[in-house]
Amino acid sequence: MKPHRILFTLLLLSVSFVGKALAEAPKPKPNIVFILVDDMPYAGPSVTGNTLLQTPHMDRIAKEGILFSRAYTEPLCGPSRATLMTGQFAGRHGRTDNAPGVHPYALMQETLLPASPEKKPARGGQDEGESSARLPDPVQPGGYSLAQALKAGGYRTAITGKWHLPLQHLTPKLAPRYGFDFCTDKPDRSQPYRDTKHFTDDAIQFIRDNRAQSFFLYLPYVAVHGGHVVPPEDQARWKERLKGKNVGIDPDMLASLEFVDLSVGRVLAALDELGLTGNTMVILASDNGGVGKDIYSVGNAPFRLGKGTLYEGGVRVPLFIRWPGQIQPGSRCDTPAHFVDLFPTLCDAAGVKPDPAHRLDGTNLRPLFTGGTLPERTLFVTYPHYIAEFGTTPVRAVIQNRYKLVWNPYDHIEIAGDRVTSSTIHYVPKPRVELFDMESDPGEHENIAARYPELVAELRQRMEVWMKETGAKDVTPNPAYDASRPLFNTREGAIKKEREQKKVKK
Repeated sequence: MKPHRILFTLLLLSVSFVGKALAEAPKPKPNIVFILVDDMPYAGPSVTGNTLLQTPHMDRIAKEGILFSRAYTEPLCGPSRATLMTGQFAGRHGRTDNAPGVHPYALMQETLLPASPEKKPARGGQDEGESSARLPDPVQPGGYSLAQALKAGGYRTAITGKWHLPLQHLTPKLAPRYGFDFCTDKPDRSQPYRDTKHFTDDAIQFIRDNRAQSFFLYLPYVAVHGGHVVPPEDQARWKERLKGKNVGIDPDMLASLEFVDLSVGRVLAALDELGLTGNTMVILASDNGGVGKDIYSVGNAPFRLGKGTLYEGGVRVPLFIRWPGQIQPGSRCDTPAHFVDLFPTLCDAAGVKPDPAHRLDGTNLRPLFTGGTLPERTLFVTYPHYIAEFGTTPVRAVIQNRYKLVWNPYDHIEIAGDRVTSSTIHYVPKPRVELFDMESDPGEHENIAARYPELVAELRQRMEVWMKETGAKDVTPNPAYDASRPLFNTREGAIKKEREQKKVKK
């Protein structure tokens, strides 16, 4: 064979070999940025219905990815974050409340915490002055978190924001126990609005420092939790903008939400600048629904009530996921999803296999990214506590396709209108069962339980079987029940009139 033909043959073989090697080379793991906003209602972003404020950066995530229109979570901050980190329903992981046991004369007795040794209330509970560290820790000792799973899979991991499991903020010393390589320092509480900037600054610095390797960044803001302390210039601008308008929404909340959106924009811009956007999955969600109509109102329309309830206003949240090349821009999914699904979904996207000894309640959502479907399933939410300031007694919810059961097995609170105050609530020491068609009645206005008794019985049975299987906590009869003070709150004395009358401190 002539020399030039030999060289040509070798060149073809080398090109073929290199091409095959490149084709077989493992694709880089996607970076993951999870942004969690505190107490943001479903219609907080403009893409899901906010008509008072434009949120272009949050909207960008939805428009360049997929918007889940029926994403559910737990009704309060701590339980929701525990569900996100464990991939388990609150009934299984055990963190079912933020501050349980403060209604000592209620019909039923909560069983989550032991009585305070100092004050010894009439029944078990967290008395005033006890720290959140008294709450159960669903991750340690002996637990397992999403961050631990991703770290074991080769990711650099970070948290820059609110933890609340049980401590409000992790410290750099404690963070490795939960699977985080980096943790922001505790923020300066003298100017709380600076938290948002502080957390964002640290998040962007972490991205810059780790841009050469796969990373998981968890950015859970404290905003827009009440009482919405915001930069003075933003506060003044929104007060003037809403002057004379009866919109039923705290202007400081809108200022806070606007500040968060700008911060989200800074994170997205950093990914763009560093050339990381194409290989980064970005998730944006809220930990629970917004606070109902009071001085910190954020507006939950068109849904019923808000945070602390199992109605849509409390547990239905915005969920946007952007993943270039894997999700068609502008996608929308109406299939019910839940925070329990995010653990298995993110692990699958990262090519990480979770510890098989850790029970996951969720389902991998990736088929929905490309227009696929999921097997039929049932979602469960439980809240075995009293939280009178939100109009809630021990309650359970079952979500199955278009139907949703809301079941108060022991007692309930009737609310006149959509505002929870001492003059609009009526305590009823009897059970209540409600069934709603979420397709025709997402605002949960019409109880159709009487029309579908067989479906109600089926969903109740599913809940009872699930509670038994998971060991979900329930309440027991309270020997200290006082019918004249069933909603007395050891922290507030009752529903604070202050919530109705006081002005937000500026």
